[in-house]
Parts: sequence; structure tokens; C-alpha cells
Amino acid sequence: MITRRLIVFGGLALFVLGFAGFLLWEQYQGSGEARKYEAMEKAYIKTMTEDTYGGKTPQETLDLFVSAVKAGDVELASKYFMLDDNLSRIKWVERLSDIKAKGFMDEMAEDISTKAQSVDGDDKDDYAFEILNDDGIVGALIDMRFNKYSGVWKIE
Repeated sequence: MITRRLIVFGGLALFVLGFAGFLLWEQYQGSGEARKYEAMEKAYIKTMTEDTYGGKTPQETLDLFVSAVKAGDVELASKYFMLDDNLSRIKWVERLSDIKAKGFMDEMAEDISTKAQSVDGDDKDDYAFEILNDDGIVGALIDMRFNKYSGVWKIE
């Protein structure tokens, strides 16, 4: 009788210890959602660190962008934009391709290089240029953001 109780008690104890070990392991490893978030965060940081197209100043990035636009290089011009939430710039490639197809690349480059004026701001990681229309009203705003991971300014 004692042996049978000992076997049942031992089996139950092993089950409880195994289950407790599993729970501790899961807590140590984090939940599945936490692991997914951590993986996404690492991918984001890696991609942002490798995103080195841009200048050390907002003006330098704007000048590089204008040069790419003047050359008609949509792919290069799009690389001066900040990545979107999906770590992509496809929307900028599409917009610039449309501008190029309509024959407005030279006009856009000319407007930016001759009319873009700095806008005073207080944020050291955010900068802007504005282009005024003929009435003196802001016709376009070019917002710039500093990519802290790669140390370059990007067009937002």
C-alpha cells in the first residue's frame, strides 16, 4: 500500500514540478507576443541603422535629393525619405515615378533648389523647409527628421 501511494505521490510531484518548470521557462523566455515585438524591434533598428542615404545636415540631405531628382533617378531620390511603418519607401517610389512620368522632375528640382526656405524650429531632431507660392502662402512643406540610428537626416 505504501509503495502505491509513494508512486502516485511521486508521479504527482513530478507532474507539478514539470508544470512549474514549464511556467518558469515561459516567463523567462517571454510570451510569444513579446518575442514577436522584440524581433520586430531588432529588425527596425537594424534597417534604420543600415539606412545611410542622407546628409549630416538637413540642407545636405535636401541637396542630395535635388541632385537625384535632377538626374531623374527615382530610386536614389526615394532613398532620402524616411522609411514608413512597414520599413518601405514604395509609396515614394510610386509618387516620384508619377512625377517623372508627367515630366515634372526638373520643375520640382528647380522649385526646391531656388525656393525652399528654412523654417525655425525648436526640436533638434526635426527640421523643415517651406516653399511659398506666388501669394506668399506656404505651398509645400518639406519636413526633415534625424535618423538617430544612422546619423543622417531624412525627408519625412
